[in-house]
Amino acid sequence: MSVDDATISRIAVEIAKAQARSDTPRYRQIIDVLLATIEHGLLAPGDRLPPETKLASLFSVSLGTAQKALTYLANNGILQRVRRKGTIVAGRQAEDVFVFRFKEVGTGKVLIPFTRVLSIVADDSDGPWRRFLSGERHVRVDRLVWVEGEAPAFSQVRIGFEHGRSLLKMPIESLHGLSFHKVLGKEFNLPTVRTSHRLQCERLSRLACRHLGVPAGTYGMVWDVVGFSHRQATTYQSLQMPSGHRPIELDIPTTGSRPDAGADQSADGEGARR
Repeated sequence: MSVDDATISRIAVEIAKAQARSDTPRYRQIIDVLLATIEHGLLAPGDRLPPETKLASLFSVSLGTAQKALTYLANNGILQRVRRKGTIVAGRQAEDVFVFRFKEVGTGKVLIPFTRVLSIVADDSDGPWRRFLSGERHVRVDRLVWVEGEAPAFSQVRIGFEHGRSLLKMPIESLHGLSFHKVLGKEFNLPTVRTSHRLQCERLSRLACRHLGVPAGTYGMVWDVVGFSHRQATTYQSLQMPSGHRPIELDIPTTGSRPDAGADQSADGEGARR
């Protein structure tokens, strides 16, 4: 769907404000404003931007400056350049709501979130995931998770290298909205049959603060979710949300087996609600 003129005009106004108050290069100002509008739902996944020449005129910059900003966003998986369709906002609704069940309070309707992958890398860093995932290397996926029209959460998903390495070969655009639980179940017969959750309030990581557009050192909620198959832990996901994000509601079962050693408490993620 093409972005309407009113939305583009609002974006142009924000870019003009950025240009007036900052000596940051203009292409960088365009990047920052477009990122903010995407992350706050003004531009939604699938929206098609106007032609580059029109954007350059509306943003009062040269065509080269506009192209530099759009190229940066495309190279980082934020935008997609599709032949004969133009420049489209990347990101897709998740394939399932295994962990994230965002609900409308009044109706109880499940809201399927959008996810956009920012990067995917092979990582050998140390952390609490080492207690669950086998091997010293793992695949780490950094992404944003959000409900349309609301600010996002920052998510890091870690998968053991043996089961996640095939993801490293996939175009980043194909990872938007992808269910890693479904991939593990289909390709390795490792369906996620239960999860364990841990919630705590602490300073968000510098990386999370940068992608969420909040000051470094901001406190928020960190939600760690470990996914288990019938044989082993398969995923370790950490969501980071600043203060003011929608509340999280977890339905904790009162009966059943205890989680494996190291897991804090088993829960079915009812996700967050309005």
